[in-house]
Amino acid sequence: MSKKLIAVAAASALALAGLVGIAPANSATGAFAVTTANAYSSQTVDRNGSTSAKAIKINVPSTDVLRSVANAGTTETGHSTAVYFDVTTPGNTDVVTVTSTGAVELLTTTQFDATTAPTTATGTQTLTITAASGDANFYAYTTSTTAGTVVVSSSGSSQTFYVQGVSFSPYKVAATAPATAALGSDFDVVATVKDAFGNDLTTALVFADFALSTVGATAPAALTYDATAKTYTFEYTAPATATGTALQISLAAAKQSTKVTAFGSPVNTAFFTVSAVDLASQVTALNAQVAALKADYNALAAKWNKRVASKTAPKKAVATK
Repeated sequence: MSKKLIAVAAASALALAGLVGIAPANSATGAFAVTTANAYSSQTVDRNGSTSAKAIKINVPSTDVLRSVANAGTTETGHSTAVYFDVTTPGNTDVVTVTSTGAVELLTTTQFDATTAPTTATGTQTLTITAASGDANFYAYTTSTTAGTVVVSSSGSSQTFYVQGVSFSPYKVAATAPATAALGSDFDVVATVKDAFGNDLTTALVFADFALSTVGATAPAALTYDATAKTYTFEYTAPATATGTALQISLAAAKQSTKVTAFGSPVNTAFFTVSAVDLASQVTALNAQVAALKADYNALAAKWNKRVASKTAPKKAVATK
């Protein structure tokens, strides 16, 4: 081989070696993967978000503040209101798309870390993020105790996570009571307690969480909670004499919420009146009214039938009562 050919061959080899050493701008960094942080852990359930039964759990915001902090312990009473997602992409600058369903909302890290703190009005249900060095991050929060989903997709791969809120902060009390009650009888007042977003509380309140005020009737010393209907039933006793009664059911001071502008005014108290009446006397009075109306009807019917009989009116006779 001539010296010229040898030189060309050497140059070609060096060029190839150089090309092999140059990686493309979007070179592979690893397999697609998604991890989460700052949600509740559990000793009995693997909360990996793979199903609704294994949903990632975070607090429903109680003061319109979003925070993502490490959960200290295994109980659902921490302070994290947003779960952190860390996405690893195959390429350095792959595009990551995120969508959510239900009441789950999404935030970029820029939004979450902004000087003006994000609120429950900040999020969206669609995000597009470009990975940096094969890494992308975002946050998710929810305003519902019903599980929603977060779907993370990139480079032909996709993973779905279920996210569910837990709620411990009462914001609105409502109650229903009968208009009347028999003298000396028991009657029920049924109440509901919701958070600021209309969710039932994750853990039911107990009798000590309420304050009862009563004028006329006798207040109960306990309540009955229906775990299916999520209702609280208070059994009162009407007074023995006919009178009006005033009843007030309030949350105890420690359970009362202060106003959060974004949530509207809290309702910490339900107030209503119930009339204690003698039902037997009412039945007697109603029977007397019915008898009087019957007598009036029969008198008119008799006059009408008399006209029919005299053929002064081309109508049929009517029956008396």
